[in-house]
Amino acid sequence: MRNEPESQLLMERPDARSMARQIGDTGIKTILFHIHDDDSVMDRLQLVLTLARAWGAHIHCLHVTPIQAFTVIDGFGAAYISQEIVDAFEEQAAKLRQRIEKQLRTEDVSWDYEEATDAVVPRLIQCAAFSDLIISGREPKQREFGGPAVTLIGDLLAQIRTPLLVTGDRLVEWDTCGPAVIAWNGSYEAANAVRSAIPLLKMAGETRVVEFSEEKKAQFPSTILLEYLSRHGIHAQLETLETSDPIDEALVSFAQSVDAGIVVMGAYGHSRAGEFLFGGVTHALIKNCPIALVMGH
Repeated sequence: MRNEPESQLLMERPDARSMARQIGDTGIKTILFHIHDDDSVMDRLQLVLTLARAWGAHIHCLHVTPIQAFTVIDGFGAAYISQEIVDAFEEQAAKLRQRIEKQLRTEDVSWDYEEATDAVVPRLIQCAAFSDLIISGREPKQREFGGPAVTLIGDLLAQIRTPLLVTGDRLVEWDTCGPAVIAWNGSYEAANAVRSAIPLLKMAGETRVVEFSEEKKAQFPSTILLEYLSRHGIHAQLETLETSDPIDEALVSFAQSVDAGIVVMGAYGHSRAGEFLFGGVTHALIKNCPIALVMGH
């Protein structure tokens, strides 16, 4: 008899797997699970396991130790590798792997575990080429090596075409069969995000499309979106809202009002540099969001 985790992360309904069978082939057969050691890593693992079981998907676990972590600069500007630091990181990585694999061995899913010492983003991009979904967390807010999490996620979104799921700050509240929200602005980025998120939207109990009144003309009207979703058996409700608040705050507020577990959105509709300097919806939500995001570019 399989031992259940001490704390069940998701409010997973008993019929989640049967629902996945009813919706047919989802196209999600390989999940790339980006592992980094923080307080929520085991919670994210439970999410990955839930989705892998529902879709019959393989989990490729990837833990990358940044290569620059081993480099020490002395007082004269010379760089060298510290064996003491190497040993410390290897010990930490071994403990993390032991925790993850111990849980995976109790589950009826296909998986493998890869460790690497490399530049983080290029290694993730390489693995993403043959993955159908990437799952990562935004914590820690500031990484010891490689800058803040928002930089890593931004680099990934700018260079990959695989959908990226970034878990929310309150992951424990995600019911995978609960409501989902699509943030629609009629852009190519939003259309790509919706198309890549169809398997998750099919699992959702209901789908709400929200668009905020803006002066600029949408490239794709919402009617095209609703027609596209209906062909996949997803009958979404559309709401057009006006707000004086920043769009990111209004979007989170709407998603929370309908108890949504995920928000599907396009990433970096404006230039990424512009968002970093002047602010933008993508940049703000990558930095901080209580709800899981599924993003496409």
